[in-house]
Amino acid sequence: MRRTKKIDLAGVDIPSLPLPSNGEKLIYDSEAPGLALRLRASGSRTWIVFESGKGRTRRKTLGDAYSLPVQSARAFCTAPLSTPQKDNSGLYSETASVAEVMAGYLAFGEERRWKPSTGRVMEGTARLHILPSLGARQVRAVTRSEVMKWHQELTRTTSAARMALSTLSGMMLYAEDHGLRKGGSNPCRGLRKKIQGERGSHLTPATMRRLWKAIDGHAELYPDPCDVIRLLLLTGARKSEILTLEWDRVEDGRAVLEDSKSGPRTVWLCAPAVTILDRRRSLFGGRFVFPGMNDDAPRSSVDFTWKKIRKAAGVPTLRLHDLRHHFAAVGVTNGLDLKVVGALLGHHDIDSTLVYAHMPTSAIRRSANRVSKLIDDALSDPGAPSPTRHRPSRARSRERVQSFAGSRKEVGNG
Repeated sequence: MRRTKKIDLAGVDIPSLPLPSNGEKLIYDSEAPGLALRLRASGSRTWIVFESGKGRTRRKTLGDAYSLPVQSARAFCTAPLSTPQKDNSGLYSETASVAEVMAGYLAFGEERRWKPSTGRVMEGTARLHILPSLGARQVRAVTRSEVMKWHQELTRTTSAARMALSTLSGMMLYAEDHGLRKGGSNPCRGLRKKIQGERGSHLTPATMRRLWKAIDGHAELYPDPCDVIRLLLLTGARKSEILTLEWDRVEDGRAVLEDSKSGPRTVWLCAPAVTILDRRRSLFGGRFVFPGMNDDAPRSSVDFTWKKIRKAAGVPTLRLHDLRHHFAAVGVTNGLDLKVVGALLGHHDIDSTLVYAHMPTSAIRRSANRVSKLIDDALSDPGAPSPTRHRPSRARSRERVQSFAGSRKEVGNG
């Protein structure tokens, strides 16, 4: 690796820079300390930044130099997360800026809520995409139209727009908790944080039967990956939570996790999931439920087998994470309270659950028709019972609930 002298990278035509014949070359920026452009023989041009602390230097990759402007890369190095300005009445002054409150929000989350890796991603997102545009603004003065314009511009230039909006939204809620904004005034509220498509919203019973059949068809050749996928279907857990599951954490129909993406949580195990684990416990020992090549480490991936299964099931674009979406959608569309579904998924707030639980239009229409009919019946007949006591005169069968294994079971008659 070769190192060149520092130059002003804002005045350089990055695509025209010659690539090294092998390995990589760093070109350091003369304006932003620690910022460098990394050129590789493979053709990639990437912004990186060097940070020093605790006696060592750490290198971070910021993003592709074609899509990330040099001004944004410099902002990561030059836009500080300010120390909050305190007054006699509380932690922040009434004129606290976004940069000041962001520093407190990130410190609060890192200490009480997030994993270290999540905190680093959010800090990088704040430095790169929030502070350069909004850092100097007073938190109480940030408007919804201002946030909408910022988010629209960010969406056109980077795929990190969703994370940036989510980070800013969390900070605004934190500001409300500290009296810097009125309750319910979050300017990010209602803006789309995740792309909501058809994938994973609610898989049809026919799709679930094909998927389960495909899993069974590959179980002999790939027993461990198939058991991982079965547990993902049956629990709604994250892939990392199942892959790294330890036997010591499994007890009394649940898996108690000390360190998941959202912190400590419980994964509840239904009877079929318990059966899978009991079978595995009788066949395998060791620390992990799904050991890797080395018994001292967990299995790292099931992607190869999943690709084969989804192809056999006729769902080539289905992601493993979509099984978690489906778990949430089944719960919500069959009457489970959002807080209950959120607890099953390990969410901190209902907003996160709403993202996963895309209720099909048919379910919403049936609910609306039922409520409307109750009201209409009460209005059209003064002597009729109140809507809360109304009982239809004819029997109506409830929907059949499709199990994850593809079997059908009628839950009762109305």
